[in-house]
Amino acid sequence: ILEQAGKFVEKNGKKLLLVHFDPYKVLRQMINGETRYDKEVIDFIRQNNYNYFDMNEVHHKDFLQFNLSLDDYMKRYFIGHYRPNGNHFFAFAIKDKIINWLDPKPVTYQTDDNIQIRFKGYLPDYY
Repeated sequence: ILEQAGKFVEKNGKKLLLVHFDPYKVLRQMINGETRYDKEVIDFIRQNNYNYFDMNEVHHKDFLQFNLSLDDYMKRYFIGHYRPNGNHFFAFAIKDKIINWLDPKPVTYQTDDNIQIRFKGYLPDYY
């Protein structure tokens, strides 16, 4: 599936960003020091240089900053899905990956001294 998706985006001049997150199995396995069940997929993604973002790794690193049980950590961010602060945490975790991926970058992240709002890069069919 990943190979087909890669071919599709290449053929159609698109970009692909894989976002991986399984807080109820992978994250728990990582925190418990177990081998993640999706290891083969992650190894394939890395070996084939897919552009990806693994939120499991972000949460694992964050968990290590606390002195909480896994259940208490999960309650900070989840209620079956993300709580509002979980959504906030995810958004800020992935923000730089998305900004670095975009071309042109959003106006607030451009470094040009003559920044103006231009839609040429966003709406190429209208210019």
